[in-house]
Order: sequence, then structure tokens, then C-alpha cells
Amino acid sequence: METISSDGSARLVQVMLRAVSVFESEQAAWAWLQLPNGALSGATPASLLGTVRGTASVLEVLGRIEHGVFS
Repeated sequence: METISSDGSARLVQVMLRAVSVFESEQAAWAWLQLPNGALSGATPASLLGTVRGTASVLEVLGRIEHGVFS
């Protein structure tokens, strides 16, 4: 069984809080994290949270969504 490091847990919490803020719903945030995303080269946001760089990419996409920039 794979364990999540404390850094990984902190990244997940950070992204989840931001996603809930952007989507205004915990359910919508969880759904978004699990769907392939074109802005992330088709990866699911959740699959990228294992690294600092991946987490930064997910947060960047959330920022773009929040500001209405859908690239």
C-alpha cells in the first residue's frame, strides 16, 4: 500500500482548499481533480499532486479557471 508523505498531504490539502474555493463545492472540486484535463496534457490533476512541480501546475490551472482564462 502506498503512503502519502506529510509534504504530499500538505499539497493535497492546499490544492483541495483552492479547488473548493474556485468551484464553490467540495463535490465539484473532487470531481475536477479526478477528470483528465487538457491544460495538464490530459493528466488528471490528482495524478500530479505527488510532486511540487505537478502541484504548482494544478494550482496554476485553478488560478486560470478562477480568473476566467481557459487556455
